Amino acid sequence: MSFHDLGTMIQYLVTQREKIAALVKEVDEINTGITSEFVEAQDSVETAIGNAVSTADESYDDLDPNIRQVFEDGMPAMHDIKGSRRVELEKGISELHADRAEIEDRDAAELDDLATQNPALNEREEALKAQATQLQEQIDDVEAQLADAGAGMGWLTNVGKIGRLRRQHHGLATMLYGIRERLHEVRGSWVLRQTEAGDTQQQLQEAWRLRTAEIAKLTQEFDRLTDDFEGTCRRAVIEAHIRANEDYAPTGVPALETALDDLTVWRQREVDCESGVVAVSEIIGLLDGISEGLKRMQESVKGVKKEQDMHAELSELKLAAPPELVQFNAIWDGLMQTVVDEKRSIEHPRAFADIVHDVVDTRLSNDQIEAMFNLAGGVLTEGTKQWD
Repeated sequence: MSFHDLGTMIQYLVTQREKIAALVKEVDEINTGITSEFVEAQDSVETAIGNAVSTADESYDDLDPNIRQVFEDGMPAMHDIKGSRRVELEKGISELHADRAEIEDRDAAELDDLATQNPALNEREEALKAQATQLQEQIDDVEAQLADAGAGMGWLTNVGKIGRLRRQHHGLATMLYGIRERLHEVRGSWVLRQTEAGDTQQQLQEAWRLRTAEIAKLTQEFDRLTDDFEGTCRRAVIEAHIRANEDYAPTGVPALETALDDLTVWRQREVDCESGVVAVSEIIGLLDGISEGLKRMQESVKGVKKEQDMHAELSELKLAAPPELVQFNAIWDGLMQTVVDEKRSIEHPRAFADIVHDVVDTRLSNDQIEAMFNLAGGVLTEGTKQWD
């Protein structure tokens, strides 16, 4: 397709932008597919690492002595790291408990205020509050026993007692949570009529839930470090070694060799998909930039045509499309044939990335794009000289 006057030049530019828009749509669909594959590959890499760590840990005594020695050498440093982490967790859990208690106090104050405003609900609330108070006293007692049992070397010598107390604490906390939920249900209709109070209640309840979830998360990690410190450190050393390396010496355990081979496959898939994601971003950025430039050029041509149409004394400009300009824009049809096979591009993101890089390097370099716009601008500049 070419052009010979202002009208056909406008249509030419519109057509090129339409082709680019269709290209961007196809590439964007490829991007969705490759991005999904990339996320899956990342998840699979993490799963494969977990499988390899578990296999190595379970077969630790059967590992090649050289590999086992590498892990043993890393244990002292990991003891320090995990020991410090255990102290941090203990402090963090304590602070979260204090923070949650403060939220509970504020929540109770809000409930008291609502009860004063609406006495009809007070009796039902008081019964639940009494149960909550009793449960809180029991929780406080269990927490005190936990503190005593874990003091000094108690976390090591009182493992059984600590485990029992933690289970008891969890049960009481679950019961308290249920009571608190019922407290809020009792006041549901009243809270709805009191928007400001309702917002405050909702914020406090959400804050309480967040603190509770974080306490559970940190407690789980703390329990692992307390109940199986050596095992946790050993698995951390193994994981660090697996993550830090891509090539592995013979391990002496066939199941571990298989797990590491699987990890290598998924790591390569992750790298390939990442290259595809980067290539998509690069080509879409170029196409959007070219389309925007063609749009501005189109507006310029429209401006000249409007002037020509407004003034009868101006002759109709005769334009000649440079072959180099037409040749440059012929790339859109060829590129569409490349990207139209969406399935293949998603299945082979590395090959797709190679094609994109080749196109960018050989057909869509900055110099070539600039030259194309200079040619288009030159056509318009030379054409208007016919009015001189």
